Amino acid sequence: MKPLLSILSISLALTLISFGKEPVNEKCPVCDKTIKLIFHSNYKGQRVAFATADCMDKFNKAPEKYPVKVTKP
Repeated sequence: MKPLLSILSISLALTLISFGKEPVNEKCPVCDKTIKLIFHSNYKGQRVAFATADCMDKFNKAPEKYPVKVTKP
C-alpha cells in the first residue's frame, strides 16, 4: 500500500509542476530555506513557493511582511 501511495504522490506532484507556472523564487520568503513546489500561493499574479505549509500560511496572512525575492523570470 505504501509504494502505491508514494507513486501516486509523486505522480500528482509532477502533474502539478508540469501544468502550473514556475515559481518566481528559489528560497522561501518566510524562512529562507529551499522551496518545495507543493506549497505555493499566487501573489500579484506570480507563483510563490514555500518550504512548508506553515510558511505558506504565514505568508498568506501578511504577504507585505515577507518580501519575495524574484530569482526566476
